[in-house]
Amino acid sequence: MNKAENIIETRRQTAKLIIDVILNKITVLDALKNFPKDSTDPSVKTCFHILVHYESDEELRKKDPLYKETQDDFMVEVAQTFLKGEPLPVNIIKEYQDYYKNDLFYPTMTKENIIKRLRKFINL
Repeated sequence: MNKAENIIETRRQTAKLIIDVILNKITVLDALKNFPKDSTDPSVKTCFHILVHYESDEELRKKDPLYKETQDDFMVEVAQTFLKGEPLPVNIIKEYQDYYKNDLFYPTMTKENIIKRLRKFINL
């Protein structure tokens, strides 16, 4: 498999994780644990941050149905883009690069690592 095919396959794997989260087949933590590691694709890296943001907004989504709908629609759009093998729009990548200064990839994703980063993210 060449580099371009590998990127497309990684995007499709990421789309499946997003879809499974939206359909409540897996938790966000499970998606992050199974997230494609070592990807150099800025779109895939951004999606990791999108999932972290989605997880951190769980309480807000419960309280605000409109916010939940908007966020779910965004997740569906990301998944559809990845299923086509396409990159995320540059403005979305830039928005998340500016928001998250640290790369959240770990050599091995564990629940403890994710919780530690989420706590840091929400200043607990």
